[in-house]
Amino acid sequence: MPRRPHPDQIELGIGAPEPAVEAFAALVGEREGGWVNLLPEVEEDEARAVTPSPVAALFRAPGPPIPQATLIAPKAGRRGDVPAQVGLTHGVGTRVVGRLASEGVVLPEGWSVVQDHVRRGVVLKLEDPVDAAQAIAWALQAATALCPIRTTGAWLAEVHRP
Repeated sequence: MPRRPHPDQIELGIGAPEPAVEAFAALVGEREGGWVNLLPEVEEDEARAVTPSPVAALFRAPGPPIPQATLIAPKAGRRGDVPAQVGLTHGVGTRVVGRLASEGVVLPEGWSVVQDHVRRGVVLKLEDPVDAAQAIAWALQAATALCPIRTTGAWLAEVHRP
């Protein structure tokens, strides 16, 4: 089995997401799959404060305390097209889509909820054609809103190509 290449890593700011938008738009255009992980930068001391101990993690219902957004590009397949999706892992509990909406982070028109689960996170199906800028902007806003500690405004995008 061939090894996957290491992902490209792109540093970006919350106010300047263009490098991640361009990378995701390229994956969307190829329609061969691939994904982009978006990880917020947080202060190390604050991150340690919200990270549960290994024992506490066994009994804790939610996912990881620092959210991660994953944007999955659409893929043309033999059994039909696989749509683009946005996923969010988080540690805030249930009904996250409603919570985000109450904080002003509403789903764009045409997007639908596939999953909103306490441990597995949120999965959203994106409307086709995919607006890469809208998807990245929404993911950054949502992950920032779900982060229990302040983010620095810097983000890391990991681009995984098929």
